[in-house]
Amino acid sequence: MNSQSIIKSLSLENVQPVNLVLGNETYLMEDVKKAFTNLIPEEERTMNLGKYDMEEVPLAKALDDAMSVPFFGDKRLVFIQNPYFLTSDTKKRKIEHDIEGFLNYLANPEPTSIVVIFAPYKELDGRKKVSKQLKKSSLIIDNQPLNERDTRQFIAQEMENKSFEIDKNALDLFLERTNSELSIIMNELPKLFLYNFETHRITLSSVENLISKTLEQNIFDLVDVVISNNIEKSVTLYHDLILQNEEPIKINAILLGQFRLLLQVKILQDKGYSQGDLASVLKVHPYRIKLALQKVKKFNRHDLRKIYLALIDLEKTMKTTQQDQEGLFSLFMLKINQVNV
Repeated sequence: MNSQSIIKSLSLENVQPVNLVLGNETYLMEDVKKAFTNLIPEEERTMNLGKYDMEEVPLAKALDDAMSVPFFGDKRLVFIQNPYFLTSDTKKRKIEHDIEGFLNYLANPEPTSIVVIFAPYKELDGRKKVSKQLKKSSLIIDNQPLNERDTRQFIAQEMENKSFEIDKNALDLFLERTNSELSIIMNELPKLFLYNFETHRITLSSVENLISKTLEQNIFDLVDVVISNNIEKSVTLYHDLILQNEEPIKINAILLGQFRLLLQVKILQDKGYSQGDLASVLKVHPYRIKLALQKVKKFNRHDLRKIYLALIDLEKTMKTTQQDQEGLFSLFMLKINQVNV
């Protein structure tokens, strides 16, 4: 079952005693939390709703709560958040968790309690006994980021709910400007609804006027001109970013990350990986993979590697010298132009 399905269908009649919400789609995760919270009458939530962050409190506290009977109510709801012990995370923490006690609870859950484990991860560590047992004992709710098709359908449903239409080119640009991320999309849609209230139709111009490019998207534009060896335009775009009070080190770090992704995508694509495989292996939003695949069509691995290594050198120089950093970027462009990238 996925997040959207559970949001629509959850009730006291069909709720399971243990539920695992797996994935990091933040917008839908909040809606899932609301759906579970609404199972408990508002006046009972103070006593019958507990939230436990495993980064801050021991698992034993959440288990004690789950094993307690409801206080003047029919159900007790327990949220367990950030259960890193279900993953391959090896970072040491001061808090110790009662994994054995959790296994015992999974074997015999309290019938009057609803336990919801929110795991904002791509996957659990399937080698761990606790992860295996949790998957067997719980209702698993898929909360991974939506792919582009599902995101378009989600927006279409929002349009229908509001009696709005959106032009195809406007939708394409809207997805690009929001990185196809649902939390950003739902934050930006009200602007478009308000701006187009009289016509109930969202056009390309309204998206262009209202939805700003992020720094990452501006740098994505910079990627194009760097790859094309357009020195003058590259330096101009870089200067424009500096005028917007962006730090050169930050710009370079994002640019480096963009080329790292392009190089990874190119290497794996040459090995036969599909778009879906790339998103899973690289742990990158599917829409970013789509855009990267469009860019790497024009370039070979050697060219991308040259630029990537030159950017690493640029970053080292920026961090160890007092030279003008815009000047250093200009030298970087000259360098990659000289190697005929």
